[in-house]
Amino acid sequence: MPPLSFAEVKSRVAAHLKTAVDADDFDIRSAKLDELQGLWKVDVEFRKPKAMFSETALLMIDATTGAVKEFRRGY
Repeated sequence: MPPLSFAEVKSRVAAHLKTAVDADDFDIRSAKLDELQGLWKVDVEFRKPKAMFSETALLMIDATTGAVKEFRRGY
């Protein structure tokens, strides 16, 4: 099964951030597909509604299913 494209990963990140921290506004600071581990490693900066400052998070997403394997807030 081929890995998810960057566009698909960005869509998954949006859904996961909405669920985890109720954030709709985010930027991907870096994203890397690690084919050996089968993971997308995505570093994001997000802003929660009505928040003055942005926050960061690292998401490790399964490259084929899109499931979150790890989520680190404040990374």
